[in-house]
Amino acid sequence: MKNNVYLCQFNNKYGNNVFLPYSVGLIQGYCQTNDEINKNFDFKEFLYLREDVDEVADGLIEPKVMGISCYIWNWEHSKALARSVKARHPDCLIVMGGPQVPLRSKNFFSENPTVDLLVHFEGEISFSEILLESLKPSPDYTKIEGLSVKLDENTCEKTPDRARLVDLEIIPSPYTSGMFDEMLIGPYRLNANQETHRGCPYSCTFCDWGSAVFSKIRRFSDERLEEEFEWFGRNNIEFIYNCDANYGLLPRDYALTEKLAATKRKYGYPKQFRACYAKNSNKKIFEIAKVLNSAGLNKGVTLSMQSMDAHTLDVIKRSNIKVTDLENLIKLYREESITTYTELIMGLPGETYDSFLDGTDELLRVGQHDALNVYHCTVLPNSEMANPEYVEEHGLEIVRQPVHLHHSSPFTDEIVEYNDITIGTKTLPKEDWKRTYLFSWAVQSMHSLCLTQYVAIFFHYEFGVSYRTFYESFVEFAKNSKHTLLNEQFDFVSKLVDKTMAGGSWDVVIPKFGEIVWPTEEATFLNVICEKEQFYGEIRQFVGQ
Repeated sequence: MKNNVYLCQFNNKYGNNVFLPYSVGLIQGYCQTNDEINKNFDFKEFLYLREDVDEVADGLIEPKVMGISCYIWNWEHSKALARSVKARHPDCLIVMGGPQVPLRSKNFFSENPTVDLLVHFEGEISFSEILLESLKPSPDYTKIEGLSVKLDENTCEKTPDRARLVDLEIIPSPYTSGMFDEMLIGPYRLNANQETHRGCPYSCTFCDWGSAVFSKIRRFSDERLEEEFEWFGRNNIEFIYNCDANYGLLPRDYALTEKLAATKRKYGYPKQFRACYAKNSNKKIFEIAKVLNSAGLNKGVTLSMQSMDAHTLDVIKRSNIKVTDLENLIKLYREESITTYTELIMGLPGETYDSFLDGTDELLRVGQHDALNVYHCTVLPNSEMANPEYVEEHGLEIVRQPVHLHHSSPFTDEIVEYNDITIGTKTLPKEDWKRTYLFSWAVQSMHSLCLTQYVAIFFHYEFGVSYRTFYESFVEFAKNSKHTLLNEQFDFVSKLVDKTMAGGSWDVVIPKFGEIVWPTEEATFLNVICEKEQFYGEIRQFVGQ
């Protein structure tokens, strides 16, 4: 009789859209290339939806091994499932992997005694070796590279790092191998992840992507990727999220994009494509964007900056393209009617209130009016920024908050997911962090969403009013204009910020717009646009001061 293996990768629903469990599909695909594993193990159906963990555990049939792929959005749910499974099936080997499992795992097993093994970095080979070792009468998992192994309730052993895969083609595609075919007939519209390569040559301190282990690029073959495109189109996959750290970095990426566009023209699918584009955007990315845009696949092109301050960039080990190059690129994209967006991270070490606002002003001055997205500085557990020495050096004040997943359906279970964000640094005290957030809220809701964009541009060019001055003044007006729509929105956001700085949730749900989690700037847009005449009457008062 074969041993049962369950692989889990839990995702949130976005309306009726769900992601296929790509990561564990890769693991199963590789394991099934081994005859010994096929002879001794039966892989059961994937567990990929957030459902009641006790009901899931009750439904398992004599599980021998459970592998769980973990990231921010499913970490607490995954640990809760491990507890529930262990309570009902104490002999089941619980294995966790993925970016969220801590490399610094000293206290992990004492805090999570129902987990047996952690897999670090790439998991395909490690998990296959775990299965084979589990067949032995007295398995010794410390012989396997790339693991943290629980020895007892208080001690663990971290084995040597596993060398990276050089030939990624030894891992079958979970798409073209038919692994997900049964899921195609389910009730959901399906989204898919895809890698064209692994690795990142950069080493930004806020990221866990480009560690020394993963600085070199390893690529999947063109043939494999083109076959996956065909599978996406033929099976009506709605949305492709490219998982590369730097799509467009490799010379072949333009030709791959043309193949994807041809698939869209042939089948009408996929509908949309989203990627993290190469950090230092250039003409090559522009040409890729033109192909995507002409095929109706473009979800926006990142002209990523993170910070405009030279000192901050040095602290986070980041380099940006020149501002003049950015300005020229923005003009190119606008001439082709291609949407771009620029990302800034609020709360980075080294940044000040003034440097952040001046950087925002500079981006608007060079023409980035399409979309300026400001993100919180999230401290990922395996990033350099999470090192205690780094935290102390830069005076990071970190708060744990419920994770904010824009446009997802609200969690329907009682298990809340969390992330850690900075709300203060040596250079940005907490009170300045809040002021920075309120300014960012004003720019994103009013300018990026076009409520006051043309007004601000007019005042800039006709009267020399800087964008910083315009939106700082707007915040003050909204704060002090009691009994107005703008003051109502300001008060709501200000109180929300206070709540989140104490560990509360950012989630905003507006029932008349559906059961959808909105970011604050979009919630503000929706609220004021419903009172358009009153809103613009108040804007007239603001500019007439």
